[in-house]
Amino acid sequence: MDTGPSATQLPARADWDKTGTVVVPDVLKRARFRAIVAEARERIERVTPHIHDHTAAHRDGSFASPVHCGFIEPGPALEGLAWDKQLLAALREATGIPRLIPRGGAVVLYGEGDFQGIHTDSVKSTVTVSIALTETLGPMGWAPHLRNAAGDTLGKVVSDYGLFPSGDSFTALEHPFADGSVRAFAGYNVPHWRPPAKERALLATMSFMDL
Repeated sequence: MDTGPSATQLPARADWDKTGTVVVPDVLKRARFRAIVAEARERIERVTPHIHDHTAAHRDGSFASPVHCGFIEPGPALEGLAWDKQLLAALREATGIPRLIPRGGAVVLYGEGDFQGIHTDSVKSTVTVSIALTETLGPMGWAPHLRNAAGDTLGKVVSDYGLFPSGDSFTALEHPFADGSVRAFAGYNVPHWRPPAKERALLATMSFMDL
């Protein structure tokens, strides 16, 4: 007899539905994590600056504000994780989105003082997965109460609160480090930001799109 989702499945799905984010456990083996970290460090010299100072609502519905960091194209180790069947199945279960497909990933390099102002990800990022590759990565700002907010609303948030909003309505998300889990969040639907880094940090990020 089908008794429905197990007790261990329910909290993750409830977290996603309520806050737009969930930590998915046991999907990143230690050896693979170490390989991704080593690969990122080996490719740091290939970093491409990602810098702009505009605030704008894009045609795909995403929103941008000033950013200063660097992007590194993924190597085989990170690409392999992005297309991993176990990870994809876990993400589909945790979010309740059965038609997710991977769209690739990148490594983000934050030097001291680097940041990303409040923004939403591309329409291709129904689910964004993030992995701290260094313990120095700080928490990410998060505004679940602004889920699906229009560009003009987010523009007013920038005007009222600045690039890194704070207050009772806003919160922060920590990124698991080297514990086998990954942070998944609704990158396209929920505004988020990263305050200026206090020291150099690396973040792996992957996008998954709902067909």
